Amino acid sequence: MSHPAIRKASALIHAGDISAAESALVDIVETEGDTALVTVLDELPPKDLLAILREYDSSKSSVINLLVTPKQFADAVIMERLYAERNRDRLRSMINSVIFRDEVDPDDFIAALSEKDLGLEVLADYLDERFDELTMFKDCGSFVATEEERTPKDEEDDAAREDQFAVPKGGVGLDEVSDGDWMELIWRLAHHFPDEFMHVFQILSARSLAAEALPIATDESGTAAATPGGKAQGDAPQEESAL
Repeated sequence: MSHPAIRKASALIHAGDISAAESALVDIVETEGDTALVTVLDELPPKDLLAILREYDSSKSSVINLLVTPKQFADAVIMERLYAERNRDRLRSMINSVIFRDEVDPDDFIAALSEKDLGLEVLADYLDERFDELTMFKDCGSFVATEEERTPKDEEDDAAREDQFAVPKGGVGLDEVSDGDWMELIWRLAHHFPDEFMHVFQILSARSLAAEALPIATDESGTAAATPGGKAQGDAPQEESAL
């Protein structure tokens, strides 16, 4: 039988009172201890846990974010990917608040997410606006371009690198990119999960090529018109009418 706090929290979440739902779960820590809450979170439906994680406020600590396990977190984030409206900022904030918290190993959470069917898609969503930086890190192991030119041997090895990635020598160390954000995530993926790193790179590369291939529609006057899912290119923003 479910813990009474789960029934109470789920009812509050469905009623839209996320803060009260979190408080109901946090009460378990005060009465039964941290371990009891971790056990209870295993019984909480992923969609309910997701609702709490999405309400993360960086200005205050969250016991749920501090205690959620890698598996619980991965299940909730996949739920976000499947059913929620895409919001990169919210996704990044939610992931950062959990995997880069004190006294946990971010790699455990990255591994749990990578094992999910859509886990690498989630990581690609997280890094969607950092494709250029990801590409630079793939090529030189750093986020700052070097003046050294690539040798013909490097170019010949490109095809092989698509299948088997190794971080280039001479790149930055973890201590230089421990920002609790996208730079650290890219570093950890590349150094500790090279296969997953390449899969994420390939996902983002395919997205970039698909975006570049979108046709730019024009109206009868030859003015660029909006394409499906995007804005017209070359059009200056217009002020809204005051009428």
